[in-house]
Amino acid sequence: MTYIERFARLVVELEITIKQRKTNESLRFGYGGVGYDTDDRTKRMVLIERIADDYVRAHADVNQAAIDTWVERGCKGERPASLPLDGALLDRLTDAVLNEEITDPNPYKVSHEDYPFFSDRQLDLRRDRETSLKAAEETGTDGRDYRIPKRRKRTGYENRFVDANAKIRNTERAARYKRDIAPGRIVTHMTEPFVTCVGLGDKWRDVLSLVY
Repeated sequence: MTYIERFARLVVELEITIKQRKTNESLRFGYGGVGYDTDDRTKRMVLIERIADDYVRAHADVNQAAIDTWVERGCKGERPASLPLDGALLDRLTDAVLNEEITDPNPYKVSHEDYPFFSDRQLDLRRDRETSLKAAEETGTDGRDYRIPKRRKRTGYENRFVDANAKIRNTERAARYKRDIAPGRIVTHMTEPFVTCVGLGDKWRDVLSLVY
């Protein structure tokens, strides 16, 4: 078992113990021959600090061993690159310190706490509920959207639909226009209503007009 696997298993056991302390306050975690009360944050921090120091020390020994081997071989070839620390493992140790804050399900912890801490799920939920500053710039206090309107481009389906309706309307307009400009029937004789109107204009001029 490598040192990384050993410390990873140790962190898992620590996380399980911290979860169980909610139902068993007397539960203690043993490390290095010493028992630590995980319900006491101060003692828990001492335990986690010791685990982190031992992990960093073991990690440094592995990197130094690789360099020593390279030196023994006469420094031939490229110098061994230092392995990075396991950031995820250190984050889990940090979460163990802040277990009370991270496991707090109160959705209003931001307003109730000066320095609130979120779990990954709580942080994702908060980001989903946030509104961008761009939306705040474009929305007034009355709730109206004051963005400069932009014309949306039609989709291919919408363009085909508009073209089809335009062709139908153009066909109807062309038929109506052809009907309206078509020459009418030629009248070769005056009908009775027109005959009775003969002289009506002269009568209006003589009787109703003040000019003549």
